[in-house]
Amino acid sequence: MASTSITTVGGVVVVTQVIPKDESSIPLEGTPTAGQAPPPVARAPPPDPVKMDEMTAAFMRGHPMPLGVVQIFIGVMIFLFSLTILLWWTLFIHLPFGLAFIFIISGSLAVAAGRRTSVSLVWASLVSHLVSVVVAMAGVIYDCILIGTQAPTTIICRHEDLDQFTNPESVWIRCVDQMWTLTTTLYGLLGFVLVLLVLQVCISVTVCVFSVRAANLRHTYKPVQSTSDERPLLASP
Repeated sequence: MASTSITTVGGVVVVTQVIPKDESSIPLEGTPTAGQAPPPVARAPPPDPVKMDEMTAAFMRGHPMPLGVVQIFIGVMIFLFSLTILLWWTLFIHLPFGLAFIFIISGSLAVAAGRRTSVSLVWASLVSHLVSVVVAMAGVIYDCILIGTQAPTTIICRHEDLDQFTNPESVWIRCVDQMWTLTTTLYGLLGFVLVLLVLQVCISVTVCVFSVRAANLRHTYKPVQSTSDERPLLASP
């Protein structure tokens, strides 16, 4: 009984046929004739392009996802700074910075709206970022007041608390010298928080602008569609 094997090596089709001597050659179906190239390998068609609606396109131009991640980072850092009240009771003046959790919420909404844009998420992002702008600007003003007023060491080392000593003036000077590291650290942290708050204002305003542009196009919002004109496999001809 004759047997045939077909092997492709380096783009060349090698046909091996074993035939008993009392049998003739058996024609091979689908085997390319001499001088004829093998049929090309069929390639899968490219994926269908995705059509983005106008509202989503307008919102995504503002890069909401990376900006939202930055806002979350800012909110976490400022909120951690507000926890310095746990170190010393006189640092209660840092408690208002705990409102930075609003930045975490607005950043999360921006990321969510960037991943799956919808009318409700765009509006939620707009409202949350308007609140963030107000809170961040109030934080900038409050931070500048803290930097421009008395240092924390002058609150800790008060003259009236040192009247019990025989030489309160020298005790006060010694107290201020010992608190110099604390003062430098707190002023450095206040300056860092000020930079973060200014950055938060810029990011919130940017997201608000693109959210408003996207919200104005809400009437043209449609689910994401495919631009392919091909019929389904089971569709009738």
